[in-house]
This record gives sequence, C-alpha cells and structure tokens, in this order.
Amino acid sequence: EWRLEVFPGWERQFPSMADVCAWLRQPDALIQRNSRGLVLLMRRGEDRFIAKRALRQERRRWTQLTSLYRRGEGCRTLRNMARLHQAGLPVPEPVFILEKFRFGMTVASWGVYRYVEGATCAREQAAQIAATLKQMHAAGWVHRDPHVWNFLIHQGKISILDCAQARPSRSRYAQMYDVALLNKCCPGSFAFYGVAESDQVYRLAQAQNRLLVVWRSVKRRMRG
Repeated sequence: EWRLEVFPGWERQFPSMADVCAWLRQPDALIQRNSRGLVLLMRRGEDRFIAKRALRQERRRWTQLTSLYRRGEGCRTLRNMARLHQAGLPVPEPVFILEKFRFGMTVASWGVYRYVEGATCAREQAAQIAATLKQMHAAGWVHRDPHVWNFLIHQGKISILDCAQARPSRSRYAQMYDVALLNKCCPGSFAFYGVAESDQVYRLAQAQNRLLVVWRSVKRRMRG
C-alpha cells in the first residue's frame, strides 16, 4: 500500500500518485548514492527539487519494525522540515512524502523538498553554523546532529539541510549537547555559540558524548 502526502501549496504541481511516480522515474541527475539512500536532483518546469530515497528503510528489518511507532525516514525528515519552515528557520521547503506500507510497517520511504542553492559547509563556517544553531534553540528546537556537512552556505547565508533527528525542546542540556557535537567536528566552536568551556552543563554533555563514542566502539567489536 502506497501513500502520498503533499504539503500545502504543491497540490497543483503534484496532483496524483500516478503523476508523482512517473515524475520520480525521470531524475535530472544523481547527486549521491550510499548505503543509506539515493539523493536525486529533479526538475519540473523552472523549479528544481531534491528527492531522497531511504534505502536503509527498504533493507533493514529493524528500521522497518520501528516504523510502526515512528514512521519512515522520509516522513520524519519532511514533517520536521515542515515544522521548522513554519517556525521561520532556514530549511528547504517540503513538497511531498511517498511511502509504502506492509503490515503497518514502512518498507519504502521517499521525501521531496525544494532545491536550495549552496555548498556544503566546512570548518571555516563554524561561527555561522553556531549562530544558526543558536537561532534554532531560540525557536525551541534542537538539531541533535549538527555536523558541518548537514548545513549549506550560499552568499553568506546558512541553510539547515538534514533535520531528520531534530526535536522540539527548550532543555538547556539538549542545547548544550548540540554545542558539544558541533565542537567535536569544529574545535573551538563552543566559543562562537557563546558558552564558556567551564560551563557545567556543557561539560556534562561533552562527557556523555565521549561515553557514547566508547559504547559504540564496544558494540562494533562485539558484532565483529
């Protein structure tokens, strides 16, 4: 069973399931392919779009099982994106979600959003990413995966690209955990955010992240 959810404002461009499926068969370019999924550049008229196919959703039984209570990857990403866009945060505009269900589980998941110009951020943009993260926190959201490659920069402006794990929260600890993750890939970025290195909540978040890294290493060895 396939289900299509088109976001407000895009119903006329994507009027039916048949139209959407025919359109997805004609990508303009393949941007990325890895074990997690496909990223395609799509066109319709003058508009450009990004279509993401979650291959992990199709291949991993555990991911399918957990979709019984948290939906598929495409749905989570696009619905988060819609809420962040509505809150005025710099995210791409969501267009539609296309998912396939079997026995209530999501076994295929697509998410399509409007194309945003920009290049993947690097460490040199740490200050701007920290400012964007602070803006997100002020709006009552935490990113939960604020690594540099999840942000784009274009003409000096930052866009939040990957927000699948974002959650509404005003917990200072959750905010400091975001800062700790950003500081891990961009050392010194905590200062751009405006938090002191001696801040007890920030240091606790750093300690938790270090323990999590150790635990993941242990799990990899156990699996090996």
